[in-house]
Formats: sequence, structure tokens, C-alpha cells
Amino acid sequence: MKDSSSSCPTLPLNIMVHLLTIKLTFSNYLLWRNQFIPLLTGQELFNFLDGSITAPCAVITDSSGVTKPNLEHNSWLHTNHMLISLLFSSLIEESMSEVLGLRHSHEAWQTLEDFFSHKSKTHELHLKDELQLMQRGSQSIAEFS
Repeated sequence: MKDSSSSCPTLPLNIMVHLLTIKLTFSNYLLWRNQFIPLLTGQELFNFLDGSITAPCAVITDSSGVTKPNLEHNSWLHTNHMLISLLFSSLIEESMSEVLGLRHSHEAWQTLEDFFSHKSKTHELHLKDELQLMQRGSQSIAEFS
């Protein structure tokens, strides 16, 4: 939840959706991630995704022993639902299958990171191997350059 004294108001969800122009596919995780982090950090919301802000208890007990709903929990739920909607709106159908049934934005972010970052690293290593093995005539790229 954002501090009410913060000088940076949160953009509405319908505006943030339009700022995320890259939909997550099996080949563009780093680009997709690179658009998310600055936007949500600038809105002071990335702490929800990285797990720094966790859900407060749903109920609290006051000094007289009366249990009542925790308004901070309701605010956290609202932000969590907004973030998970934003995440889901930036996925293609095939990527969505990785987070199907998850209810918390942190879980969804972590699941996507675990699944797609491995594929990105593998792709990066594959490209490096291809470049090293490339030849210009009988010369390797290193010899040619």
C-alpha cells in the first residue's frame, strides 16, 4: 500500500495497461520484464511483485478484545487484484497457462520469472554459441574481425 504522504500518485489501471506494449511470449521475457519493472517501481508498486510487501492479517483484535476486519488487508487485496490484472493483461494465451489459478501477484510474478528467465538464459547461451561457431569463408568470426 502506498503511503498517503507520497508525492507520486498511482496511475489508474487503464492507463498502465496502455503503457505495457509488449505481451509476454516464449521468446521475449527480458523485454517484457524490462517494461514492467520501471513502470511499477515508479508507481511504488513493484514491492508487491517482489514480495517485499506481504498481505496483512485479514482481521485484527483491538485493545478491548473485539475482532474486526483489517482495512489494511482490504487495501492490500485491492492493489494485489489490480496488479494481477495488469500482469494477466500483458500475457499471450500460452503464457497465461503458467499462472492459471494463481491469486497473488507475487506468486504470478515469481512463477513467470522462474519459467521464462531460464528460457531466456538458454536462448542467450545458444546465440553466443552460434556466434562463436560462425565462419566467414574459412575464417572464424574472431579471425575475420
